[in-house]
Amino acid sequence: MTRRVLLANAHFQYALAVLFVVLVSVWSSAHFLRVDLTSDRVHSLDEASKQLAGKLERPLAVRVYFTRGMEAPYNNHETAVRDKLEEFRAYAKGRMQITVIDPTGDPALVAEAQGYGLTPLQYTVRKQDRAELRTVWMGAVFIHGDRTEVLPSLTQLASLEYDVAAAIRRLEQPVKDRPVIAYSIGHGEPDLSKPEGPLRALVEGMARKAYLVPVELGGEGLLAEEVDALLVIGPQRVLPERALYQIDQFVMRGGAAALFVTNTRPDMRTLRAERVNSGLDPLIGAFGLRLNRDVVLDRVQNGAMRFPTRSGAKVGSQEINYPLIVRATDLSQSSVLTAGMDSLLVPFTASIEVPEPLPEGVVATVLARSSSSSGSVPSLRELDPAQFAEVGEGERRGPFNLIVAMTGAWRSFFETRAVPPPDAEVSAEQEGMGPDAAQLTEGAPTRLVVSASADVVANNPAFVLNLCDWLVQDESLIGIRSKRASVASLSPTTPGARSAWRAFNLLAGPALLLAFGGLRQLWLRRRAREGVA
Repeated sequence: MTRRVLLANAHFQYALAVLFVVLVSVWSSAHFLRVDLTSDRVHSLDEASKQLAGKLERPLAVRVYFTRGMEAPYNNHETAVRDKLEEFRAYAKGRMQITVIDPTGDPALVAEAQGYGLTPLQYTVRKQDRAELRTVWMGAVFIHGDRTEVLPSLTQLASLEYDVAAAIRRLEQPVKDRPVIAYSIGHGEPDLSKPEGPLRALVEGMARKAYLVPVELGGEGLLAEEVDALLVIGPQRVLPERALYQIDQFVMRGGAAALFVTNTRPDMRTLRAERVNSGLDPLIGAFGLRLNRDVVLDRVQNGAMRFPTRSGAKVGSQEINYPLIVRATDLSQSSVLTAGMDSLLVPFTASIEVPEPLPEGVVATVLARSSSSSGSVPSLRELDPAQFAEVGEGERRGPFNLIVAMTGAWRSFFETRAVPPPDAEVSAEQEGMGPDAAQLTEGAPTRLVVSASADVVANNPAFVLNLCDWLVQDESLIGIRSKRASVASLSPTTPGARSAWRAFNLLAGPALLLAFGGLRQLWLRRRAREGVA
């Protein structure tokens, strides 16, 4: 009888276990759950991504064209892309479909992929004693009704969530609602319509979510009403008074602006530095900031730069750490522009002072500050790295403000000045410029960023993309772009602290063993005495 009861009980428990597994499987098929124990949730979707997926009103079809069986460094990319898309699908409430296709060797599928605007990528595979060039597919197409968005290259897994979320956002956003970002040209600034080097990827990222319009400041009229933000990136010649008036009136009407001003221009052929005057200093001073005519350097926290070298008759180049490429690690974690970032490269920068008091209602946030190991020299002529080995005469010690963001409303710099006449050499009819309007003396609330380095743009694309989103007040995806899975860096320690930790590593283990042995010996003796008693 007892055996029958035990056997029935065992069968009953087995049936309950099977039922539990079935119920859990059914529940998990309809619900998505992931436990992410990282500090900034880098391995799970951001809330903004979840909301974008959850707000899909029409079916979204994602066609991933991926070559299978790839070698390093892309051997795990297909799995990572599929997993990330599955996370989005889990929050899409059944409105997202994912299809993974390998078009390699299939002319029909290759034609289909090319029809969507995808092109194959090439990378070098090294096998023992030879290198082989391989052509592969790594792209995705998002189809939402009659609109499509293409991610032509899924090689950067660090930005995958942002790329997917931004593609969904663009599909949901009407084309007419995309912001317009103007950038100044004609005074030595880079022409973003013909980007080169690292600017190319930056411009492509900006163009995916905004219209980029070049404007030559200084002519007739003012910036057009449809312009939402203005970028002035490193003018190499003095901007005329009329250009300052156009910037001033744009800010007065509530337009957001970012001014990247450089005071030092390096000539790497002669290893000499040239002074640059953009003419923006008085206008920036009216906004409440002061740009110093100095050069900041850091012998400890810096980036690398290639310098020409000579070995006999051969001329080459060598990459060395260079103090004038300041690496700013003291970033504002309270601002969405820099939260989650480890550092910014700020080459050939001056320092910025934030005098008190600021104009009424204006709030300034220092986004990037140099380290306490940095210094500032009043002038610089030679770029030879050897001259920065020792602290020079007249060098001030840091830290120094390098990039500042401001919000608020200002009074016009031209409130008590005459309106400057247009420059006759500047074309009157150009995209991004509108007719003249009545002069504004009191501004509407807006946003402003000032950097003492123009080279910060090309060296920090993620920061500049965050900045553009912030200027046009589209902050929903900024937090996604800043997510990075990285190893936490160790803070520098003093020699005394290192000696203390070294002694702890040597002595802590033996000390714990001795303590354990002593306590165990006392316990054994106590038991022996209790046994005798």
